[in-house]
Amino acid sequence: MAGCGLLTAAGLAGAPPRMALDGNPVPSAGQVQAAQNQVNQRAAALGQADERLAAANAKLTDLETQAEILTENYDKSIVGEQQAQAAYTTAVNKLAGAQSAQRSSRRQVADLAATEFETQGGFDPMAAMLGDAHGVRAYLNQIGLGQVFARNRTDILAKNSADSVVAGVFRAEARIALTQKQTDVRQAAILKTAIQAAVSQQLAAVKTTKSVTSHLSGLLQGAKMTEQSLAAKRQAALAAEAAAAAAAARAAQQRAASAASASSAPVSFPNSPASSQQGNIAADWALSQIGRPYQWGGAGPYTYDCSGLTMVAWAHAGVALLHYTGDQWVEGVHVSLDSLQRGDLLFFATDNSDPATIHHVGIYIGGGDMVDAPYTGVDVRIDSIDAPGVPIGAVRP
Repeated sequence: MAGCGLLTAAGLAGAPPRMALDGNPVPSAGQVQAAQNQVNQRAAALGQADERLAAANAKLTDLETQAEILTENYDKSIVGEQQAQAAYTTAVNKLAGAQSAQRSSRRQVADLAATEFETQGGFDPMAAMLGDAHGVRAYLNQIGLGQVFARNRTDILAKNSADSVVAGVFRAEARIALTQKQTDVRQAAILKTAIQAAVSQQLAAVKTTKSVTSHLSGLLQGAKMTEQSLAAKRQAALAAEAAAAAAAARAAQQRAASAASASSAPVSFPNSPASSQQGNIAADWALSQIGRPYQWGGAGPYTYDCSGLTMVAWAHAGVALLHYTGDQWVEGVHVSLDSLQRGDLLFFATDNSDPATIHHVGIYIGGGDMVDAPYTGVDVRIDSIDAPGVPIGAVRP
């Protein structure tokens, strides 16, 4: 089909522009086809851009999810750092209290030692202490100062030592925990900053892709408007020509009938069918309309009913038909179903013995198939010639 369209366009390239009845040039089939090709190309480009936009949006969604997770981890690290700071402060305060208690207990221990020294019996304590070659400490050891402490609240010193050790350990652990939490905060902040930068970069990419997509959409709409305008002008011109030709034919028949009536002599009309080349043109054009919507009374360029489609198809082949199945039934030569050629019209009736019940027509394309505009809600399509039932007959315009 595309090849036929190109050949037709090439054949008409050197011909002068065809003029409509209103004097304006009629867009050629090649121009309409070129406009359709541009629509297809821009639609394909837009489809690719839409795919890129969908991928960019998907990546943005993934990055935003990662950003949310890392932001929450950052918040969690901040809370952990605050808790570690509070624990460290508590440890420092506890250590200060323990150190103060330790100093107090040391004074109490010194008082106990002095009292024991002054009240020691059996010999002069001062002389014994001063006479000891190893000094005061050796003397205190000799007299069993440990036993004295055991009898005189040595729990003060034990408690002081325990508090000091525990507080010191707690402070050391708290310092380590605080340092670790501060490290976690820094790492979380780095990840948070990196993912936020990636999100911003992806947002910019999505924005750019949307801009490109919007531009391509505008180009596509412009191409569609151009194609629709050219097709509408061409269809209108061809329909006007067909209508004019049909009117002229009817006028000629009326004049001939009047003359025959006046002379009382029988008059015959030439009844030669169109060529096979014209049938191919009509069939090929009907194929190009597949997908157009059905509409009552439609005769193009965008909607059709059954007889409107066959009328415009044959108008492209240079044959004028009326927009009514009953008229088209008699606007040609009746041919048998086993000798069909491309372009022949196939008619369907509720009663195959009565042509007055004809209600549908399609255009034969070969291979036992036809193109037709079936009914409301169904687009122009290819059907088997017996899909609506056995045809009442066929006509070659």
